[in-house]
Amino acid sequence: MDRLDDLTVLVEVVDSGSLSAAAERLGLSASAISRRIAQMENRLGTRLLARTTRRIALTDAGATFCLRARAILAALDEAEQSLTEMGEEPRGTLRITMPVLFGQMRVAPLLASYLHRHPGVSLEVSLNDRVQRLVEEGFDLAIRAGRLADSSLIARRLRPLRRHVVASPDYLERRGVPRSPADLVRHECLTLLSGSGRTEWEFMAGDRREILRPSGSFQADSLWLLRHAAVGGLGLARLADFIVEQDIRAGRLVPLLSELEVTDEAIHVVYPATRHVSPKVRSFIEHLLTGLNKPESADLPGSADLIDTSGA
Repeated sequence: MDRLDDLTVLVEVVDSGSLSAAAERLGLSASAISRRIAQMENRLGTRLLARTTRRIALTDAGATFCLRARAILAALDEAEQSLTEMGEEPRGTLRITMPVLFGQMRVAPLLASYLHRHPGVSLEVSLNDRVQRLVEEGFDLAIRAGRLADSSLIARRLRPLRRHVVASPDYLERRGVPRSPADLVRHECLTLLSGSGRTEWEFMAGDRREILRPSGSFQADSLWLLRHAAVGGLGLARLADFIVEQDIRAGRLVPLLSELEVTDEAIHVVYPATRHVSPKVRSFIEHLLTGLNKPESADLPGSADLIDTSGA
């Protein structure tokens, strides 16, 4: 057996709950399964399974390793299946969840062309800024912005995500231009309200991250309201690039502290690490990759009239 076979053995033991059940499903002897697990643990230098007379449980290291193993096996299955299903037409209902503003501004313009191309698919789209649990809530995939929490989900990077500190020319003329994050204490900062309170603003000073809690006289739980407030000259806002890029091009907003922007965030699509990825999921991801990475148009129709009542 090679290392991929070892991963299959480990996952099967965990899913089956015993060495004997895993051995039966894999067509091996229980002693062969036990030997493979022991060899893996010796090679890795750590215990993966805690064995008792009644059950087998993952150690902390084993749980982390098993998550990675599932993701690797799922990716391999997806690669193999993509070859066998190249001619298979996507069909069925595809349930998707995504952040409100990103869905409105960037994904919505791509949906009609996807459905025209794949008439056998129907879409159910949920715009929700709460991180929804895919399997438990019945979603096939999710679009997520920012840094991903470590999980058993498969993630595909769709596009970079930059967050700009911006202000209107009028505000900067009245209040001056901040030259460093420390200068923000002398400015009106437009802040996003969340369940945990005001959000933090993060900057990179060389290799060091600098975290600030800005304050001001205007707070909202909607990024679109913060964008309007910034355009209206009420203060500085820190907003995702897809929200303000048209305003920057039009001169309504000016980017500030650009050399200190965080660059390690991205927009991802995530989906459960199943053994087989359906054609409808794969085709939608490929459609997103193509559509979201085209050069942005100078002005997206209707985007300036969007009304968002929650954060993104």
